[in-house]
Amino acid sequence: MRRFLLGFVQAAGLLTRIGSAAGALSLLLSLGLISYSVVARYVFNMPQTWVDELVGYLLVAVVMAAAADAQRVGEHISVDVLVERLPQGARKTVTAAGLAASAAVGGFLVSEGWAMVAFSRRVGEISTGHLEVPMFWPQLLVPVGGALLAVAALAGLARMAAGLVPFEPHESSADPEAGR
Repeated sequence: MRRFLLGFVQAAGLLTRIGSAAGALSLLLSLGLISYSVVARYVFNMPQTWVDELVGYLLVAVVMAAAADAQRVGEHISVDVLVERLPQGARKTVTAAGLAASAAVGGFLVSEGWAMVAFSRRVGEISTGHLEVPMFWPQLLVPVGGALLAVAALAGLARMAAGLVPFEPHESSADPEAGR
C-alpha cells in the first residue's frame, strides 16, 4: 500500500510541476504580449486591442496552474500561528482536514467548471472581445486547474498516510520520501 501511495505522490508531483511550468510559460507569454502591445501603441501608434483579452485568459491559466503546485509544497494561506500551537496529533488532524477541504474545492471546481464549459459549448458562447474565442476554451482552465488542485491535495493526504510530512520540501526533490 505504501508503494502505491508513494507512486501516486510521484505522479501527482509530476502533474503539478507540469501545471506550474504551463503557468510560468503563460506568465512569460503575458509579459511578452503586454510589452509588444505597449511598443505597438506608443512607438508605432498601432494599438493592439486583442492583447488585453488574451492576457486576461493567460492570467487565469497562471492562477489555475500554479494553485496546485502551491498546494503541493504547502504554500497556500494558512493560520500557522494557531496550528503550530496545537499538540502534534491535533496538528495532523487539522492539516488533514485542510487537505481534504482543498481536495473538495478542487472537486467542486471540476464539477462546476465542467458544467460551465458544457453549457458554453452547447449554446455556442463566444467572447465579446476582439478575439471572438469560443468561451469553452478558456473556461476549460477551471476544471483542469481544479483537477490539479484536487490531485495535489490528495497527494498530501497520501504522504501523510505513508508516514511522511504532508507537503514536499521546497527543494522539490524527486524522491517522495524526502522530508520525513
